[in-house]
Amino acid sequence: VLAPMVGGSELPFRMLARRYGAQLCYTPMIYSGPFATDEAYRASAENGFQTCPEDRPLVAHFCGNDPETLLAAARHVAESVDAIDLNLGCPQRVAHAGHFGSYLL
Repeated sequence: VLAPMVGGSELPFRMLARRYGAQLCYTPMIYSGPFATDEAYRASAENGFQTCPEDRPLVAHFCGNDPETLLAAARHVAESVDAIDLNLGCPQRVAHAGHFGSYLL
């Protein structure tokens, strides 16, 4: 399993990890708010979601604190992933300030 890592679980690294045996990969953390509402944000490589047919099984890793926004974001990738993951573990200050990650616990 290749867990979600900032700067370490983008598509090129996932494909390298798969070549060496990773069977399940996660995307980097994706901010659900802008991803749900902004087409340019979704299309931008640095915002966390790129994939290809060989990149399966794949889990999209979202952060956020609004169920409707998270659902809207998940719907954008539903056909391209095998599961959706909600970040409940991030202890960083940005997560606390943004009311996501471990803040939700």
